[in-house]
Amino acid sequence: MMTVNTFTTVILEFFIYAMVGWLWETSLAAVKRHKFVDTGFLIGPITPIYGFGVVGVIYLLEPWKNQLGMLFILATILVSLLEYLTGFLLEKLFHTKWWNYEKVPLNIQGRVALPVSIFWGICCVLIIRFVQPEVVHLVDWLRRFGLLLPVGLIALGSFDFGFTLANLQSFRQKLAKLELAVEERRTQFNSDVTNLRTDVQENWDDFLERHPQNQAHLSNLNFGQRHLLRSFPNLRTDNANVSTHLDEIRELVVALRNKSKRDKKKQSISK
Repeated sequence: MMTVNTFTTVILEFFIYAMVGWLWETSLAAVKRHKFVDTGFLIGPITPIYGFGVVGVIYLLEPWKNQLGMLFILATILVSLLEYLTGFLLEKLFHTKWWNYEKVPLNIQGRVALPVSIFWGICCVLIIRFVQPEVVHLVDWLRRFGLLLPVGLIALGSFDFGFTLANLQSFRQKLAKLELAVEERRTQFNSDVTNLRTDVQENWDDFLERHPQNQAHLSNLNFGQRHLLRSFPNLRTDNANVSTHLDEIRELVVALRNKSKRDKKKQSISK
């Protein structure tokens, strides 16, 4: 039977490692893209799969924590199963692939790949040996807040998760509409080039100014949906055209956002 003390410990460890995972992925993305990018699935600074993965390794593999070879093998298997299952469920529920290892050798349906799994297995061993003792001290200090802190974190995390799920309901439909706008622009562009009526370097901002009717039927993504589009560069949906034109869709989203801001500014000035 789980005691209050055990409950508090597990919840705090989960959120600590979920935040560490978020910091790791965000920092890695910042180095690769040379700018800050929030890579989390949720709005808050946590990546739950890290919390589940590390806490699972800590408690499920405790009997092998001093057997480094066995700990590495079992941790690699455990985190691979978790990553595969998470990817599978997200794809089936939302018809969207959030990460893709298809270019990594020895991958399984792009959801997991052996080199990545080995890396996470090594990380788990290092966490158990060197990080977890420090986290235990931190959790001991955080316990002074009693149940208030873990319950508050659960409430915030639940709200964030619900908010993200609500955004996902219309995310794919909006992407499909934006992709149709990309196709319309390509058609219009080819026509204009043929008639020598446009600069081949025309961007989305100029296009929307020249064709305001194209914007009328487009609803821009909200904050949560723009967050998802920015956070997952390898995002793929079951709509092949959306996946193919995702970079252009991102450019269109930025252009629509900028035009909306300009229109609001003009309206405020006119008043």
